[in-house]
Amino acid sequence: MATLLAPVLAVVLALALAVVLAIGGALRAAGNAEQPDVALVAGAAAPGSAPGAGATDGSGTVERAVSGALATAAQVATAHLAGERTGAALAAVRDAAARAGGTVHVVVLGPDGREQLAGPGADQPVFTASLVKLLVVQQLFAREAAGLLPLSAGDLRLMERAVTSSDDGAMSTLWDRFGGAELMTAAAAQVGLRGTTLPAERGQWGEALTTARDTAVFLSRLPDQLAADDLATLTGWLRSPAAIARDGFDQRWGLLSPAVTTTGPVAAKQGWMCCIDGRRQLHSAGVLADGRTVVLLGDFPVTTSWARAKEALDAAAQAVVG
Repeated sequence: MATLLAPVLAVVLALALAVVLAIGGALRAAGNAEQPDVALVAGAAAPGSAPGAGATDGSGTVERAVSGALATAAQVATAHLAGERTGAALAAVRDAAARAGGTVHVVVLGPDGREQLAGPGADQPVFTASLVKLLVVQQLFAREAAGLLPLSAGDLRLMERAVTSSDDGAMSTLWDRFGGAELMTAAAAQVGLRGTTLPAERGQWGEALTTARDTAVFLSRLPDQLAADDLATLTGWLRSPAAIARDGFDQRWGLLSPAVTTTGPVAAKQGWMCCIDGRRQLHSAGVLADGRTVVLLGDFPVTTSWARAKEALDAAAQAVVG
């Protein structure tokens, strides 16, 4: 309880001190204003002016000073509380990952695209797993809209399956058919993703690298990169993920966990892979109904079970979404 009250008490004290100082300064200013100016004789007004035009109202000075002080104190208090919440959220994410023996890199952007929260590993490259599918799908939509390539009904079904059920076979077909490496490179370049790179082994698209910050930027910039109808289609797919993926993996964790309370639908993509270099990756990234973009990229040793890794992502999502 003491820990929870500390920020509140700090705010109250800051406001009280600001008001006291403001009133004191205003009273001193008002007192000084009552002393006659050597250039004006008391009771004498400038030609054509109303009687008493040279007088100063001290009460107005006090009101303005107090109002300004309260506004400043409120800004300081708001920033202090926001910092407390951010610190608490990052600590919760770190602790949740540590309990599972791994790390969870986190970035949250506001509806305006400005960064609200970023963990120390926001720029740490990790395997994309299935998150790379979004870069390929975005480019296919954009290029069809620009008249650069045709997409058949079958192509669209493959794109939908790659997103909703995270169908790896569908993604591999699209990667080979349309030149996935070039599509991915173009998608990253168009929005300035600095930590997103091709896989070391040709064709192993899940082994491409990205960062939490890059993923957040890409998702937040989708409205700028797609025509309205294509954006609506992709958003609809992201809001309608299959509970069980094509490979049998349960996708109800992280931002899609029933334990995470959100107001409205979440447009999210999940990603998972194992076991290169003795590690497994578990990612959850998406856009909330309130416009915030949330990215959680998990990296764990193979000794950590999928169940424990999912619990870590659930706890991390609860910490940053609430």
